[in-house]
Amino acid sequence: MKKTTSVFLLILFLGSVNLMYSQNQSGPFTVTGSGYSTSVVNDYQCVGLNPANLGWKANNRFLNIGLGEESISIYSEPLKRALVDDLFSSDVSFTAEEKEQAVINFTETKLQFEFDILALGVSYQDEKIGGFGFAVRERLMWDSFFNEYSADILFNGYNSAYFDSSYFDPETNDTVGVSTNPKYVTDLFDNSRLEMCWFREFNLSYGRMIYGKEQWKLFGGIGIKYITGYSVFNYEYKDGVIRSFSALNPIFQVDYDTYSPSEILNSDYQSVGSGWGIDFGLSAQILNKIRIGLSLTDVGQIKWDGNVYEGEDAMLNDIESSGMDNYNIFQLDENVAFDHLKWGGWKGLESKTTRLPMNVRFGGSYLLKDKFEFGTELYVPVNDVPGSYDKLIFGLGTRISPVKWFRGSIGMVTGGATGTNVPVGISFFPFNNKAFSWEIGFAVRDITTYISQNNPTVSVAMGFLRFGIGSKKSSVE
Repeated sequence: MKKTTSVFLLILFLGSVNLMYSQNQSGPFTVTGSGYSTSVVNDYQCVGLNPANLGWKANNRFLNIGLGEESISIYSEPLKRALVDDLFSSDVSFTAEEKEQAVINFTETKLQFEFDILALGVSYQDEKIGGFGFAVRERLMWDSFFNEYSADILFNGYNSAYFDSSYFDPETNDTVGVSTNPKYVTDLFDNSRLEMCWFREFNLSYGRMIYGKEQWKLFGGIGIKYITGYSVFNYEYKDGVIRSFSALNPIFQVDYDTYSPSEILNSDYQSVGSGWGIDFGLSAQILNKIRIGLSLTDVGQIKWDGNVYEGEDAMLNDIESSGMDNYNIFQLDENVAFDHLKWGGWKGLESKTTRLPMNVRFGGSYLLKDKFEFGTELYVPVNDVPGSYDKLIFGLGTRISPVKWFRGSIGMVTGGATGTNVPVGISFFPFNNKAFSWEIGFAVRDITTYISQNNPTVSVAMGFLRFGIGSKKSSVE
């Protein structure tokens, strides 16, 4: 397979952000640092999380608009915090000793990358007709875990101990490593995983009060989203079973050396799939102090119909790569997981349908004297597909608003196979009067990363252009 560009082309879209990372478990930047969201997130920010919350207003604004809210996160077991930068750098050329250290670092360790950007969010909320929200969001998630064989081949290529002989191929001008005792990839790469999912969603949501008393109110909501898929791959080998399929954007110029009826004969940036999804939500308000939220999101699927291939079990006989020369495993040019190493046989498909990473969220919060809020949250992944978390996630935390121009938050989040994190967030309001508000927010997923070097979650979420307009008093606040 040949290709000339990085799988993380989206990093370029961040421009000046450079190496600032965040996470998407709590979604919008104003609650990312608190560890909970389902019961409190409001206006367009609840689109995709809990559409029922469109039925009530948190800031008395009937119109809210947000542009360019960004969130990136790296959880790295292979590399310490000081070396996370190297995952995005191709300037280094490893020595043989450094390659061996890379093999040790990546053997049976988890690397998870998340990217989320809210390009546009807008909501209109009215106590009589309910609330409408619309959001355009880009989502990407990478998850990898290599056993000893796959890590060795990834970095050493034909110098791996698996290939016990080699020869020079004058036609390709490459050295070819050969195994005289080849194994099936299901045995060789057992318990290895390499997956990525990248799509864009256009989500229109609606929420309103469905039952109301003075001290007790119930809200319901639904969101419908159209999905455009830009890339997916899932290479997983576990207990002798192979789960392998791929539909990559033609801009990556991946060649599987076999025919596919869905092959795209150009190298243009374009979608390779589409689909639909639905979000459902419920929320309750009790005594104007307690909020409870429950949602089921990403119920749906994507039909991939461009550059679609499915992997099959086969013996790994040879390889034409010397392996990676640096830690940038996101770079497709030298990543032998894509280049020369077929991870089994491949056959082309007309299309393949995959489920969205469906999940259930449940949370609650308590407001104390209008300045202190305490909350908790449980996130449960429903299916095992590219883009989903490994395990359930539990969070709790608090948000504090001592003055009208500042809000701070801190929490604790554990689970998802990424350990325990301490998120922290701050928001400033340069303008916050009766008619108009402007909010600027920052958050990190784990403040302890900047104290400890091991298993870091290097992250940041940010938003500079979040505006609220109007001050119509609501009876369901």
